[in-house]
Amino acid sequence: MEDYPLREFYSEIFNSYDRVNRIFTFGRDVSWRKKAVAKCLEYGPDRVLDVCTGTGDFIFELAGRATGSISLVGYDFSREMLDVAERKKLEIRKQNPGMPDIDFIEGDVGNMPFENDSFDAIGITFGIRNLVYENSKAGVHLSEMIRVLRPGGKLLILESSRPANAVWRVVNSFYLQFILPYLGGLVSGNMKAYKYLAKSSQNYYTIEQMGNILKVAGMHVIKGEPLFLGSVMLIIAEKK
Repeated sequence: MEDYPLREFYSEIFNSYDRVNRIFTFGRDVSWRKKAVAKCLEYGPDRVLDVCTGTGDFIFELAGRATGSISLVGYDFSREMLDVAERKKLEIRKQNPGMPDIDFIEGDVGNMPFENDSFDAIGITFGIRNLVYENSKAGVHLSEMIRVLRPGGKLLILESSRPANAVWRVVNSFYLQFILPYLGGLVSGNMKAYKYLAKSSQNYYTIEQMGNILKVAGMHVIKGEPLFLGSVMLIIAEKK
């Protein structure tokens, strides 16, 4: 099977991406992201990379809550998504001129332009399934993230998950299969992109499976926490 045309998908849904996320998660993604940011800041990182930053919501939340000097980088393969992030940065800076600066960089996660052990923490929110779900470069993507993370550095993953509860799993699957693709397609005008996003969410790993993938890749899983009755996972792992 060929890889999904992810760059094409995101180049077509960037204008409605944030709006659909709010609708899709009933606005809960905001609180989940805040939780991930709070966990990240507990470790006192000096330099943070946001992989698959998209329109920058995670890195903006981090910048707004960080104290002291911190270096922030948002990285994504979609120029269109990054352009939205740059516009948001200008607006946010008007309200918070003291916010730490954020460098947004366009590029491929499979070949990142950073030296080994460059970052104290890496965040990836609702993006890792794009890197590993039915993706021929899954191993390369994981190894690159680990390469640029310093030993002892933290990887924080916020992602869709398959619920453990059988009843909720049925409800969640129905929503993802029969509601999200059509709702997302209606708002964005791109049904194909949201059929992929719904399918990858519905079929993605459980917390345990994702944790095992990280362990095999060379990470030590510190915590795996289910959110929204297990439809979402928050995983914190450490580079050995």
